[in-house]
Amino acid sequence: MDLVGCCGIYCGACPFYRSKIPDLAKELKEILKEEKFNKIAVPFEWVGNYKEFKKWLNFLARSKCNGCQAGGGNPFCNIRKCCKKKNIVSCADCEEFPCKKLEWLNERYRKWNIKNLERIREIGYEEWLKEKEKEVKEGFKTGLIIKGIKRK
Repeated sequence: MDLVGCCGIYCGACPFYRSKIPDLAKELKEILKEEKFNKIAVPFEWVGNYKEFKKWLNFLARSKCNGCQAGGGNPFCNIRKCCKKKNIVSCADCEEFPCKKLEWLNERYRKWNIKNLERIREIGYEEWLKEKEKEVKEGFKTGLIIKGIKRK
């Protein structure tokens, strides 16, 4: 159940849950620090701003997530707060589904989250989790459907 995002995202398809990105970013951060790479990078400013690169690297290193249900995800997420307040697992369990809190995510995830929530309502969490696990084993990743939008 830890892989059920409150908003309908399947955490098992997310790179911050399933991939090595956070661990590799931490490792790269340490190596660059040991090598005093901030001094080495100065002549190579044409590649890009090293300070900006370090911001990205820090973000990636901190981005390990265990999923909403296990205390991961964005602690300020209004959807997660709402589900916790209503003592429900996800929006699929909510009488008000779908609501405005999901709107920006609907656009970002191309309504994948809504389809997931509807599917959970149809077949239940256990079967839905089996379906999603199979899809990920077959190569599905969140990056295949996510849309790069700015949050409003």
